[in-house]
Amino acid sequence: MDSFSLVLLTKNTMNVPIFGPIWNLIVEILGAIMNGIYISLENIGIGNIGLAIIIFTIVMRIILFPTSFRQQKSSRMMQLMQPEMKAIQEKYKNKTDNASMMAQQEEMKALYEKYGTSMTSGCLPLLLQMPVIFALYRIIMNIPAYVPSVYSIYENVLNAIGGSSAAQKLVEFGTSNNLDGVLKQLHNLGIDNADFTSEQVSNLIVDFLYKLNPVQWSNLASTFPDAADKIKVAASQAENINNFLGINLSTAPSSMGFVPNVYWIIPILAGLFQYLSAKLMSTTNQAMTDGNDQSAQMMKSMNLMMPLMSVWFCFTFASGIGLYWCASSGVMILQQLFLNNYFKKFSDKELIEKSIAKANAKRAKKGLAPINEKTVENRIMAAKQKAEATESNRLEVIAKQSAKTKESIEYYNRNAKPGSLASKANMVQLYNEKNEKKNSK
Repeated sequence: MDSFSLVLLTKNTMNVPIFGPIWNLIVEILGAIMNGIYISLENIGIGNIGLAIIIFTIVMRIILFPTSFRQQKSSRMMQLMQPEMKAIQEKYKNKTDNASMMAQQEEMKALYEKYGTSMTSGCLPLLLQMPVIFALYRIIMNIPAYVPSVYSIYENVLNAIGGSSAAQKLVEFGTSNNLDGVLKQLHNLGIDNADFTSEQVSNLIVDFLYKLNPVQWSNLASTFPDAADKIKVAASQAENINNFLGINLSTAPSSMGFVPNVYWIIPILAGLFQYLSAKLMSTTNQAMTDGNDQSAQMMKSMNLMMPLMSVWFCFTFASGIGLYWCASSGVMILQQLFLNNYFKKFSDKELIEKSIAKANAKRAKKGLAPINEKTVENRIMAAKQKAEATESNRLEVIAKQSAKTKESIEYYNRNAKPGSLASKANMVQLYNEKNEKKNSK
């Protein structure tokens, strides 16, 4: 079996999320892109995973740029709509009846239509990005699964230590070298599950070997003395492809202790870039971050929490993930600067006109009439009248029911003091008399 077939099997050992076939297709495509980038670097004599990750991130951010553009445009439109949106929300504040809620929804739809946008325009770009981002993480965490030339380095060690039969000994090695989290992620190398084939166990071992740092490689040579020479060769090759500016990308900064060292650079840069990115984003979402309402406060909290979370994640995960995080945030900052500068060229009026023109072009294809302010106002007025009519009918029903109840109470209590025992007895008697008359007819 050739190495590329083994790589495909390595992919089968991974946890596949809810995206199913779409996820698999995305991962296959992105994995091919990563492999192409690494082979190109290898052909010019600089085969390095860190450099491949940076180039890969830049390529992916360029591919995802249209979704970022749409999201930025949606944020700008939301900022323009915010005053009218708040006015509608204030208008229906504390009104929980069905008619009012439907009227509010209708007015909101009309407002979005007025600006040539929709309620889902801001969410859709994020939803499109989600499976791609998850796929990116999977590829970077398991480079050997997608780059055959990297796989072959670890395959040599796999064969030297006895293939899948070495799984039990490797689990013991991992336990004694603080790799319990890695073992759990890799199903304990399949030793607790008879459903794994020997080929799948072998691929799990390759994934395990890829995550070893230089110290652990040295310990591995001591654990398998008969394969020590091949382990040392592979360790040297792994060090060459994983070393980026003095940082081994398979090593987590947390494993280097809490004394400041070169590995801290990546988590610090990740937090800094995340903060700058959030700061730039807030300039376009100023209407949403200004004020004291709950959503504004939540946005401010997120702008502070996300950089801190970035630092923690990049401190805990392997440095390769942290490098991707830094590269991604860095490219996003450049894109955000470009987008902020681009949208500054248009006045609010021009932006709305362009948005309406685009929406009208879509409506024309569907055979719908174009959007205009009068049509929107008529829809809002119709929604208002419908809500008022519904509310009027509801109040009329309540009034009739109240009158009927009052009439009944007066009838049954006409000869006794209301609330007294006599009145209650009288009510029973009158009720029986009333029914007897009906039955006798």
